[in-house]
Amino acid sequence: MMSSPLPIARLHLTVRAEGPLQLPPYAGSMLRGAFGHALLALSPLPHTDGQPCALHARCPYCQLFAAPPLPGHSLQKFSHMPQPYVIEPPSAGAQQLQAGQSFGFGLVLIGKALGLLPVVKQAWQRALRTGLGPGYTPCTLLEINDENGLQPLPDKREQLFNLNAALPPAPALGTQATLHFHTPLRLQVQGKPARAGQLTARDLLIALARRHQLLCDVHLGTAAPQYDFKTLVEQAQAVALQAQDLHWFDWGRYSQRQQQEMQLGGLLGSVQLHGDLAPFAELLHLGQWLHIGKNATMGLGGYRLMPD
Repeated sequence: MMSSPLPIARLHLTVRAEGPLQLPPYAGSMLRGAFGHALLALSPLPHTDGQPCALHARCPYCQLFAAPPLPGHSLQKFSHMPQPYVIEPPSAGAQQLQAGQSFGFGLVLIGKALGLLPVVKQAWQRALRTGLGPGYTPCTLLEINDENGLQPLPDKREQLFNLNAALPPAPALGTQATLHFHTPLRLQVQGKPARAGQLTARDLLIALARRHQLLCDVHLGTAAPQYDFKTLVEQAQAVALQAQDLHWFDWGRYSQRQQQEMQLGGLLGSVQLHGDLAPFAELLHLGQWLHIGKNATMGLGGYRLMPD
């Protein structure tokens, strides 16, 4: 199991609604869309063809929201690499806020995204001023807190780069642990999201290892440590997965790109892992920040690790 030098930090954003605001049952998609539109408005060049712009190495939209693939990468055959952020929406579900009421959500920044924190803050301020929800209710960013110290981040630009990206140490794992998925898990198995009876420890652990490896390769370059995937697969196949209260949760989002409502379901609940978990202790620990499966950037596949 490789150690992870990948910088990761979780922030907590507190937001005030300036008018009536209806938060949907799952607000991750709404928040991600607002963030993307704001980053696009801040980009130096237009992105009319959906491709990275000529300034993609310095363009905040390309670096944060549409990172181009690494040429010839053996693990990634798709058009994009994992994006270096995860939006963790409010956990209260659907709620009706009145003017002056506040809500909070999490934002995980990964790798090079930590150095773009001033742009991230500017984008969220712009997104919230433009408005959230069906009526584009204007909102105000009240503060951003660092998970490690829960101290408001300073407004001075030069101080924003001193974000502590050190995560707590991974717990020691023996032969049993529980993962509690608090946001829907969409893990692809044979091209479709796995249902409770299809989910295996191998699929779960290897998907998480692939996500971590890709992020390391993008953000650490030649310094990125490498998994021995052949050995990792053998170790993962020896781990058993037992579903406890897993159930399917359906929710809808409106796709601006496809101009239609889309249903996105996923698994909620807990699974127990049985077997030699020591090789996966750090990986399972990191997954609490990285999330797992499809649409992780909007907060899907979030879980808590509970060593037994």
